[in-house]
Amino acid sequence: MVARSYLASLALIAATLGCERGAARAARDTVATAPTDTVVRRVYFVVRRAAAMERPTGVVRALKALEPLDSVLAVRVFDQRGRDMSGVPVQWTLANAGEGAAIHVINAKTDTFGLSRATFTPGLSADEQSAVATVADVGHIDFNVTVPVTSVRVVPDRTIVWSGDDAHVGAELRDIDGHLLAGGVLSWATTDTSALHVRLEDATHARVTGALAGTTTLVVWVGDGRVRGAGHVTVRPVVIGRFVTIDGAPVPPIRMEIRAGDARDSIAVDNGQFTKRVDLPLETAVDVYASAGAAAPYHEIHLRATSPRELQNLRIALVPTMWRIDAGTYQGREIPIDAERAMRHTARGAPFWRLVPISGRGPRKLLGWAESDFPLRLAFNRRRSSEPISASDSIAFWAIAREMEQDLGTSLFVPAEIRGDSTAPNLVSVEITAQASQGHTFVSWGQPGDASTGVVLLRQAATLRDAHVVTHELVHLLGFGHSIWWTTVAEPIGGHEARLTPDDVAYIQLAMRLRHIQQETGARPGLPVAEQ
Repeated sequence: MVARSYLASLALIAATLGCERGAARAARDTVATAPTDTVVRRVYFVVRRAAAMERPTGVVRALKALEPLDSVLAVRVFDQRGRDMSGVPVQWTLANAGEGAAIHVINAKTDTFGLSRATFTPGLSADEQSAVATVADVGHIDFNVTVPVTSVRVVPDRTIVWSGDDAHVGAELRDIDGHLLAGGVLSWATTDTSALHVRLEDATHARVTGALAGTTTLVVWVGDGRVRGAGHVTVRPVVIGRFVTIDGAPVPPIRMEIRAGDARDSIAVDNGQFTKRVDLPLETAVDVYASAGAAAPYHEIHLRATSPRELQNLRIALVPTMWRIDAGTYQGREIPIDAERAMRHTARGAPFWRLVPISGRGPRKLLGWAESDFPLRLAFNRRRSSEPISASDSIAFWAIAREMEQDLGTSLFVPAEIRGDSTAPNLVSVEITAQASQGHTFVSWGQPGDASTGVVLLRQAATLRDAHVVTHELVHLLGFGHSIWWTTVAEPIGGHEARLTPDDVAYIQLAMRLRHIQQETGARPGLPVAEQ
């Protein structure tokens, strides 16, 4: 019974709870379906800001300095959505502008179309000048112009420089109205690079160094070279050089003097070397005088320089007054040397020593063959000869040639044959041809004074056996002329010597040594000027 009462109580409680849950649900449903007058929305506020800029103005050009450009400069500013934006501050400034440049701002803030405008007046500069429009946190736009240069004038520190000296060179640039412009990128050159060396120092200046004497034109240009300027620079020579002896002996004390027109100056010689600045006229020949004194065994020197450039590297070989024969039949014999007589013309021919110019304005050299051409190749040209040449004729001719080589103590000739090209170097044609004289020799040479071709003509085949005639013509073939001043095989007429005399050998050996010295060191022989 107790258990039944308990169960009944539980059932009553459950029924009561079930009634309350149902009522609550009904009340909630009623609230959910009730109408309301409140609308909840999200609101966004967008702030416009300058985000981009462009250049509506096209290409602008300057006509001259200190004159406003024809075009107004303008920039347009956009917001982040690409719409024109007004009221944006635009800062206008100048960059790399020359003196007198100006910028006038029309509106410093953008108008309703997003535009800011200014006018630009370029200054006195040939460099690129700029007006710059800047918008904070966006960027900048440059308007670049260059004032055209219409004339250029070379302005050197000095128009005369000494060889080896430097000079600073600038230029004056002007626009169409004659305004002097600063700056400008220039290019430089010279019409004679042997006289003047030019190097760029900076964009607007060059440095020149005097080289060889002379007057040259210095050229400057801007850009593509359509606008050019030119100026003259004269390089004066520094007289510099040295004396040498052909045997390597020490150079004795020497007195030296140069003369040109009215100019005359002495030059000190120290241990054979000399250097001095002498103001000489550029278009006048210069005479160089030097003497080692009466006690010294050397000839007095009188050289003539036809170009002042010769004075800038003047090497002079002292010519001895006595020659000791160093090889051959007469080895060891001492022979007095008279250089003036060796260079003196005879009544019927060239002097024994023959000076040949390297060029029309260059130093002179004794005529002869290059050392590399020896021995000369002598060939009988039987096809061009008027008489047959027998074997005995050839043997006699070559016996005479060998005796001449023995007297000089050197190899000079070698037999050869003419095959094909008879103008090959150091090939000498020996021909028998009808002529008035017993023999005649032709030698041609180039500018350096080196013989290049030779032809020996003999009147008859029997002349090949005549020692005097053959030796005489072979002396001419070596480059030597005539003499009447010593006993010689080289007399112009009536000679009878059958072979080289000791005097001949001495003069020939000395001339060959002087040619060798000039070839090796550039030292021209210190010979008299009379026959040059």
